[in-house]
Amino acid sequence: MPRKKDLIQLRNLNIKKRYNEISLKNPKWKHEAVVLELEKTFFLTSRTITAILNNEGNYGKD
Repeated sequence: MPRKKDLIQLRNLNIKKRYNEISLKNPKWKHEAVVLELEKTFFLTSRTITAILNNEGNYGKD
């Protein structure tokens, strides 16, 4: 497997892990607020982050 794919999979895994951490730390936050926080951390659009979290499109492939 190419290195780039490994790094993308690692990034996606870290996004999912960080989403869970933020959600547990701030249980009253809505989904959109957590995604906004992830946007600031990972420099991705909310649509990309949502696709990663939902395993949509190419983000759901291993």
